Amino acid sequence: MSRKKLIAIGCSYTEHYKEDPLSPGVDFNFSRWPQILADKLDMDCVNLGRCGMGNEYISAKLIDTVLAEKKEDIGLVVLMWSGWLRIDFQDIKGEWIGKFSLIRHNPDKYFDFWGVGGVDNYEYNMTMKSLRHFLIAQMLLNDIPYLMIQGVWTAFDWSHQQMAKTFINSKIFYEIDEDKFIGWPILQEIGGYNVNNILNKFDPEGKELRISDEDRHPNDEGHKILAQEIYNAYAKIYT
Repeated sequence: MSRKKLIAIGCSYTEHYKEDPLSPGVDFNFSRWPQILADKLDMDCVNLGRCGMGNEYISAKLIDTVLAEKKEDIGLVVLMWSGWLRIDFQDIKGEWIGKFSLIRHNPDKYFDFWGVGGVDNYEYNMTMKSLRHFLIAQMLLNDIPYLMIQGVWTAFDWSHQQMAKTFINSKIFYEIDEDKFIGWPILQEIGGYNVNNILNKFDPEGKELRISDEDRHPNDEGHKILAQEIYNAYAKIYT
């Protein structure tokens, strides 16, 4: 009997890329958390992570996967959600274009064009949009083993207190299966955590589990920590 598949979807915290302009000369040919986790679970690793992508891409790839794969062949789906402010586009050829955020790319120009009423409205919208992505993913994976976790955490000008209030006031907040969302509700202000919090817990100085001071992606040891965290959650629920 063939092994089941571990399907991982995310951004640069997930993809096994070979080079990064932030760190020229660094050897990136080490195992990322999806491969490490797949080895622990004796599954085949399908890594659909893409650098710079946001949650639109992650949701789209999840839908593609659910439509393309036989459910009985999937052992586990892990969604490592990306920065909420990122915007993804799929072009006419079906290719995905990412690495775009209105906050970084001349926000005043785009806010004026869209008439959205400023940064606060944009950030509120992207917060709610991400909550909807979480719920849709949960519904799609209702009869498939899955876990979710927040990966890249984009810095908001909006205060975390306002974000927490938005979370709690949303009906979606209470629909998320917190047992299957590692670190839910994500924000430390309301008792949650994300991938960066996990790495900081084991490496408060940020010297042992990150590529460098300039490149804050997890290094080989960082990916081992993340794989173990996800494995522990899997073992608690599915074994």
